[in-house]
Amino acid sequence: MARRITQRQIEAFRGVMLRGSISGAAEMLGLTQPAVSRLMRDLQEVLKLRLFEPRGTGIVPNAEANLLYEEVQRSFLGLDRIEHTAQEIKRARRGNLRIIAMAGPAHGILPRLVARFLDEHPDTFVALHNHIAPTVLERVAMRQYDLGIAYAPLDYPGVDIEVLPQLDAVCVLPANHPLAAKRVIRPEDLHEQKLVNHGAGSHITVKLDAMLRLAGAVAREVAESTSAEAMCRLVGQGVGIALLDPFTVTAVRDPAIALRRFEPRIDYPATLAFPSGQPRSRAVEEFTAMLRAEATMERLLPGLT
Repeated sequence: MARRITQRQIEAFRGVMLRGSISGAAEMLGLTQPAVSRLMRDLQEVLKLRLFEPRGTGIVPNAEANLLYEEVQRSFLGLDRIEHTAQEIKRARRGNLRIIAMAGPAHGILPRLVARFLDEHPDTFVALHNHIAPTVLERVAMRQYDLGIAYAPLDYPGVDIEVLPQLDAVCVLPANHPLAAKRVIRPEDLHEQKLVNHGAGSHITVKLDAMLRLAGAVAREVAESTSAEAMCRLVGQGVGIALLDPFTVTAVRDPAIALRRFEPRIDYPATLAFPSGQPRSRAVEEFTAMLRAEATMERLLPGLT
């Protein structure tokens, strides 16, 4: 009967490849150096392959060893995935809440709410990840997350959508800007002012451009960014004025910026997304109730209302 490779031989081979030496593999596996050397000899004999070349007092892997190592690593990564899944199952037993959100909520309101939720539910595990809106909806539809927060159409496949209470864009100015003396900023106030924008395709930018044209105001766009937090920082550096979501501005505490209400209001249509056809756990229901109560202009920015 032909001899077969053993798990111990593969572990020893992987240890040699990872540590670069017999002695390193022996230390990693808790074996003696002669034991690892014997395992390597046996493996090469069974495979009828020469995997290492002598160099000085040590050995170096050859091309065949590198090819074999790629396959071994795939097997070990598979085991790692199994172990990770097992850990996730254990977490699910004690309560599991997986949230994915756009950067504004993820950096703004959600860390505070997650901390409060965990304080009230210490046996719950919470995952909080952020991504762009299309990816948020895609991952929720695939049931990788229990809750998503994003700009969303009302009929995305595989997702149940719930619109959050009315939220508005906020005008962010350098604190020493003359317009900071006003309580409310209007489109005509931005005439000949420098602007920091989200980019041509953004909901806020499209609405603002239309309002400026209607008011006969001409503003100069001097910078743009896909990151609302970066836009806040640019405003703080005196680059220009920006209109931003209320989640981000609550997270950026910078004395160099001032926040003002903008009228006519530009809505910020944030929505909650849930996997369709999937029962909502108690953790999801309780967290979303907390979020609905806190995600209002009155709660986020009471001084502007």
